[in-house]
Amino acid sequence: MEKSRPSQLASLLPHTLGVAAGLGSPLQAFYQTATGRWRVQWHGADGRPVAAETAVGSTTWSEPAVGPAPASASPAATDASSPTGLLLTVPSGAGGRAGLRSGRRVIGVPPRFPNASVVLCREEAGAWRDVAFAGETPEIPVGSVALAVSPTHWLAAYLTYDAQARAVCRVVELALAGILPAATSWRQLPAYPQPPGMAAPMVGQHNGVLIAAGGANFPDLKPWEGGKKRYYDEIHVLLPGAQEWKTVGKLPIPRGYGATVSLPDGVLICGGENLDTVFRDTLLLRWTGTKVEISAWPALPAPTTCAVASVLNNSVYLAGGYVAGTPKVSQNVFWQLDLTATTPQWQTLPSWSGPTRALPVSAAVGGAFYLISGIDISPLDGKEGPGVYLKDAHRYTPGRGWERLPDVPWSVIAAPSSAPVTETPARVFVLGGVDGRQVGKIPRDSSLPGDILYFDVTANEWRHWHERWPTPVVCIPAVQIGQEWILATGELMAGVRTTEVWAWKITA
Repeated sequence: MEKSRPSQLASLLPHTLGVAAGLGSPLQAFYQTATGRWRVQWHGADGRPVAAETAVGSTTWSEPAVGPAPASASPAATDASSPTGLLLTVPSGAGGRAGLRSGRRVIGVPPRFPNASVVLCREEAGAWRDVAFAGETPEIPVGSVALAVSPTHWLAAYLTYDAQARAVCRVVELALAGILPAATSWRQLPAYPQPPGMAAPMVGQHNGVLIAAGGANFPDLKPWEGGKKRYYDEIHVLLPGAQEWKTVGKLPIPRGYGATVSLPDGVLICGGENLDTVFRDTLLLRWTGTKVEISAWPALPAPTTCAVASVLNNSVYLAGGYVAGTPKVSQNVFWQLDLTATTPQWQTLPSWSGPTRALPVSAAVGGAFYLISGIDISPLDGKEGPGVYLKDAHRYTPGRGWERLPDVPWSVIAAPSSAPVTETPARVFVLGGVDGRQVGKIPRDSSLPGDILYFDVTANEWRHWHERWPTPVVCIPAVQIGQEWILATGELMAGVRTTEVWAWKITA
């Protein structure tokens, strides 16, 4: 049952040495054997050569002072065995060779974890292994780079931009003893019982039991081969500690793509679709200990599919999605169901300031509702428009309304939603998703990106997580049971599903 573990890398905190003349100016880094110190040389803002030093393992650097001029910008590696995008390799003694590469996404090339601007790697048994990355804002430009090695540490120096758009020289240091083993925060659960798996199943938990219902797949041919999408009505449960799922009933009618949340009363399914209908109704699925009971809950204000929902302060908030009918049109609806009301009914709230969207990501943490990315589709000449892949992010706080947040580094359409969160520190995690820059540029059989981003609520910025998602999929919810988030089945790539089910524990 166990699958090979995903990579877990060290996320290294960057340290700024000083302002630089430009991203392409010369840069050098040295390990001084006689003194056991690092030395970095670059050109300062005025174009004069400067240098800074520190002891290996220290976090305190000297102020930049006039020093020898770097000979030239760091040369690119030419070794054919080096990883794609390698910028520099140097000998590292008995430990083999060390290297730097850029992991920034390139149009037309399948993304590779980690999509970080500076990635440290080392050669092991003739192959290269990523071991750490600079914890910069994702997608930040990087110019000249240099790498120095000591018997116990590596130092990567690079030129990039700071928050004021100034070119600066930064460094990250890796202790070789801190190179991490395989990740231990992922574990594989029993496979989903309906091969080849589902996209857009409605999944949640009630009383610690995982409940999954419906979904859609292409059981025969892929869509571009003339395959027809099929929707399902089966309901399955996975009991705590069980070695396999149980099939316990059926939905009233096949459906998928319903916004789904877990409540104390059961798993609430909101809207959704099948080949014939976009639904307005909502259904509550309760685990009784022997079976799943289904009851009708308040209907939505209008039929909706591919929306997202999250629970905040005893209310369900639902946002976005597609309206019923053709051509396909996304919407900007924002609805609230107050669970404490005597007779709960959906209420329409003011929408965010921004495009309509379907298949976004939502989350609730720290007293606020988050809405991230999605695709904006409007009619064009009476037909379905091409769609705009969105990177904007918004936060709704009851009593205060909406505010715009920093854009996500790349679009993350249909990433698991409601998204995993942590309360302390307050973070929203976005796993994988569809990056619009790759659409139509890479083969249809290319896997989705396995990178995990998170929004640091306190810092108000997006960061790159140090682990890879083992089997990235889209069109599923993330379901919290205890300290783990369950990611069950899903869409691997266009027209392809998986039966893999993973549990993720956020360990840092």
